[in-house]
Amino acid sequence: MAVKKTIKNEMEGSIAPRYKLTELIAHCKDLFDVKQEVMAGAFYGTEGEQFTVSETKEKIEQFMKAKVD
Repeated sequence: MAVKKTIKNEMEGSIAPRYKLTELIAHCKDLFDVKQEVMAGAFYGTEGEQFTVSETKEKIEQFMKAKVD
């Protein structure tokens, strides 16, 4: 339930809560349906320690669409 509330609040334009990256990684399967390895790749070299759910989702999508040489 809390996850849906968070996403709903972000969509409504309110100030979205920021979470520690370690917290997001710990719950990545429930929140984003990805493994921890995907989160590690998506955030490799990223500065900052706290992110919103929508920022995290965007980073995951960019990582998954990246071309591999």
